[in-house]
Amino acid sequence: MIRFSVLIAVYYRDSPHYLKQAIESVCVNQTVKPNQIVLVKDGNLTQELDCVIDEFVRNFPTVFKVIALEKNEGLANALKVGGSACDYDLIARMDADDIAFHDRFEKQINHLINHDLDIIGGQIIEFGSDISDIISERKVPLEHHEIIRFLKYRSPFSHPTIIFKKKMFDDLNGYDYRVFSEDYDFFVRAYLKGYKFGNIKDNVLWFRLGENRDEALKRRWGLVYAKNEVKLYKRFLDLGFYTLFDFTKVLFFKIPLRLLPFPVFKFLYFKFFRS
Repeated sequence: MIRFSVLIAVYYRDSPHYLKQAIESVCVNQTVKPNQIVLVKDGNLTQELDCVIDEFVRNFPTVFKVIALEKNEGLANALKVGGSACDYDLIARMDADDIAFHDRFEKQINHLINHDLDIIGGQIIEFGSDISDIISERKVPLEHHEIIRFLKYRSPFSHPTIIFKKKMFDDLNGYDYRVFSEDYDFFVRAYLKGYKFGNIKDNVLWFRLGENRDEALKRRWGLVYAKNEVKLYKRFLDLGFYTLFDFTKVLFFKIPLRLLPFPVFKFLYFKFFRS
């Protein structure tokens, strides 16, 4: 099995309990365990978060590499710094509040190797207060050609599930922290460079929406989000990923959805957007 790093960013508003669950799910409970966990502190953390991190570092001193940033500059910057610090040929993403399935790495890495892929993702189950509180599942396409079609309209990966080659990350100069949304932009730039994509059909991650799912969903709704999306699609046009027709079509179909009354947007999001 190829050696790999796990990349996690944490900031002061993250829950210590959730962080502990997330790290245990990738460090302790995996059928194939990572050789390294790069944990980026995105600015000063609470004492409780630091205590959780310190405990894991004591218990797994050869596994953890902790990077402390002086101030919080956002997820994209933290991942860019952390990805550059990863030492192994593969980098697996993980968020600080999700829970990985116990065989996530084994299944995804085997699939990546066997199909000669550069980046691999998987399916997720979204939950609320705990994993018994299932809200929805997000299904993404499996094959490279399906993923590229999907890429024209939505991100074809659930970001916390991805595993990618370090050489691809370095070639793309990592995430662009100036861009919203940094992961979608990363995938488009990877496609334009000719890298090969895939997703496995299995669920690999419990994705935490939290008890207040309206608050989580509102981060994807409203005028500010719509304006940022327009900027992203204009960037895709400038990069040559979108034709003018693609650009016009995506504006026509997607931007009005962000401006619908929130109850309508919420209904459509969980009814149609998760598959």
